[in-house]
Amino acid sequence: MKIKNIPQHVLERLIEVIRSLVNVHSIYWIAAIKKGHSSMYLFNSEVNGNLKQNYEFTLLIISYEEIGNPKTFMGEVFNTMKEQVQLYSIHYSHNDIKRRLEAGDNFLSRVLFPGNCLFQESPLSLTSYCYHPRKFEEIRKVWEFRLNRASYFEDKTNTLDMVDDESARMVLVSQIILQTCAALIWVYWEWKPHYFKLDLLLNLCKNFSKSPLIVLPKKSFTSKKAYSQLCHSQFNLNFKTADDVTMIDSDYASNLAERFLRSVRKEGNKKLKELELLHNQKYSEGLTAK
Repeated sequence: MKIKNIPQHVLERLIEVIRSLVNVHSIYWIAAIKKGHSSMYLFNSEVNGNLKQNYEFTLLIISYEEIGNPKTFMGEVFNTMKEQVQLYSIHYSHNDIKRRLEAGDNFLSRVLFPGNCLFQESPLSLTSYCYHPRKFEEIRKVWEFRLNRASYFEDKTNTLDMVDDESARMVLVSQIILQTCAALIWVYWEWKPHYFKLDLLLNLCKNFSKSPLIVLPKKSFTSKKAYSQLCHSQFNLNFKTADDVTMIDSDYASNLAERFLRSVRKEGNKKLKELELLHNQKYSEGLTAK
């Protein structure tokens, strides 16, 4: 299997590394990004240049055992690949995949194409996408549930409290982003995350939406600092006894989260209208064909 613009030796090495870490049934690619940056060094009239290529992969990995901590797994891949490949992985066990395919799963029906397969031990019984008005209602209800939860956390971050705790507030802000990501992933992929980590969900959303760029770190120190505080907010709350998050930090992060929520709400509502039309149209065509 080849992916355009991705060197074959990088792809083969990545598959080899993944298979060395877990007993794999199959690997499917969802997205692959090639990045490059160059550096120049001038000293004593001598010029030295360096061009480095990095890659980002979003993969669905089906293994025979459960992956307890995807963060650890992705970190091991990153280190073993000598920091050349950043992996964002979605994990299923082989038994879970079989159950889902028997029941029907719209997410898997759009990912498990032979053309997306990078490695496979044995074929899977694939299912087709299900178009139905009731299916659309399910999509809409989950979308509204997630956005309502994000709005709840947004409201709590702006509440005036008797006690100030900016680290605790940062956890609430991170929850706005997590719930908004889950809503966005659901309306595009009809997939419910198994593992809620801010960096992972934002980068999954980045594959099909520009809205995550609001939150993802820019070049400025302020942006990178806020992103780090958001990603580590739960850890900082639980294990740090000194509050080193300032009100300026939490206000900045809160503003990002609110902008992200507004952008996703607008984008998702537009996508819902497209889905409603598509589900009703395809369902009607199916009835006519019968």
